[in-house]
Amino acid sequence: MKKLLFIFLLIVLAIIIYFLRGSEVTYNLDTYVYELPFKEGTKHKVVQGYGGRFSHTNKAALDFAMPEGTPVFAAREGRIYSYKDDSNEGGLLTNESKANYIIIRHSDGSFGCYWHLKQNGVVTKKGFVMKGQLIGYSGRTGFVIWPHLHFAVKRRLNYEKDAFVRTKFMTTKGIVLLKAGESYKKPVIGMVIPIEKFNK
Repeated sequence: MKKLLFIFLLIVLAIIIYFLRGSEVTYNLDTYVYELPFKEGTKHKVVQGYGGRFSHTNKAALDFAMPEGTPVFAAREGRIYSYKDDSNEGGLLTNESKANYIIIRHSDGSFGCYWHLKQNGVVTKKGFVMKGQLIGYSGRTGFVIWPHLHFAVKRRLNYEKDAFVRTKFMTTKGIVLLKAGESYKKPVIGMVIPIEKFNK
């Protein structure tokens, strides 16, 4: 019995290490500094980061925990490229094609992708959007466990590792690459960020 328990604990430990290690992602790093895609002065946790083993294997994508209906703001200016907001289906047994989303094309040709929005949760459906403009509301559509916002920037709209671009964000901690398990607060306009908090 002790031997079985020991084997079970080893398997659990191996699974935990596997998921914590993450997977390799692109070395592509955008020079643009993005805004966090939520309201000024609010804080959200990154529940899955770059290369996360649950659903981000080899993907430079971020999942922000946020209750359904949380306002989502453009992290960078650009033109609405496509959107979907007619689905009300979500869960572990739901196909990813059921996710509602907004894709914004940036001036350099890259795409900002905002996924898992709520049904009828797309506010801006065409035209140019400014950085920091309200574009939609978070949800739990498509392949999800809990409500969250999935955010990624891509050079090409496919899932190849090097189609993705890692992104830096302005936070109250300075300009940083976000990490899984950390919470980040969006600065209020006019807030002074100490110069020593700027990271590369």
